[in-house]
Amino acid sequence: MTEEKQNIQHTPFPPEEERRTEYVGAKVTPGQKRHIRRLADECGMTVSNYMLARAFGYRPKARLTARQEAVMETLIGCRSDLLNYTSALRGMAPEKRRQMFGSYPFMLGWLKELGRLAERITGVLDRLRTDNRLPDGTRNDKDEEEEP
Repeated sequence: MTEEKQNIQHTPFPPEEERRTEYVGAKVTPGQKRHIRRLADECGMTVSNYMLARAFGYRPKARLTARQEAVMETLIGCRSDLLNYTSALRGMAPEKRRQMFGSYPFMLGWLKELGRLAERITGVLDRLRTDNRLPDGTRNDKDEEEEP
């Protein structure tokens, strides 16, 4: 690959206009069209937004299934419980904590581990909740299907 092509591929998309006004089409089979529509639907995106995101190297993520939603709700409950336990233990008097755990260093390590676990769960949940996005400079005021 030439140096010029490498530079073009690593250059961010320049926002030339505020609104997308140009149409780009491609001939596809009916099966390919259904497949593309299904992929866009799974990501909660229009075909236009999905194709544009893919063209600029983004990999939109699929929305969660009903089972995945249930797992996420369980994780949210676990995170809440862990944070409540951690807060309650931090709020206890040091003597009371020593009585509960018998070993102050053990208890502090345990609290740190609970905090790390809560942070990891929060990170997973935050990634799941993030909407699919388009490259900067490619978004219309309204994201509507633009296919004729």
